[in-house]
Amino acid sequence: MNDDHLCNKLKILFEHLFPTLTIIGGVDEPYYEAPRADTNAKIFFKENYPRSLLHEIAHYCLAGQKRRKLDDYGYWYTECGRTSEEQELFQLVEARPQGLEKAMCEAIGIHFSPSFDDFSGRPISEVFLKNLEVNYQEMITNPPPTAKIALETLMHTDFSTLRDN
Repeated sequence: MNDDHLCNKLKILFEHLFPTLTIIGGVDEPYYEAPRADTNAKIFFKENYPRSLLHEIAHYCLAGQKRRKLDDYGYWYTECGRTSEEQELFQLVEARPQGLEKAMCEAIGIHFSPSFDDFSGRPISEVFLKNLEVNYQEMITNPPPTAKIALETLMHTDFSTLRDN
């Protein structure tokens, strides 16, 4: 299954699982748009990358009801060129969703690699990798409720039987 096909299958699955969510691929930068009036919340994921879709779903699964009412869950995002302090804060926020993303990748059999999201030349932080692993262990042993629903659905889905709609 190529990336376009896998993204489409994941999109169908997650929109069925979370009916108040619309998932849109093909963008340059991932983004979460909170629901407005009578519209669904929207997740925008990068191009046709399954990992981008899974990463954004991980954020959604871990965000509480209050954060889901805020664009990008109320988080700040600073693009590459972060200071060391900004990078440390980024890592604190990202270890948990990347732990869930790793579990999701494992559930559907695709490769996971940590996203440090830093092209400054600084080496990847051992603290970040350790926190990511701790969060991954939590996700496979005792995930929060929405994450558990997503993971169990992924583990029990035969992607070859899903129909394109």
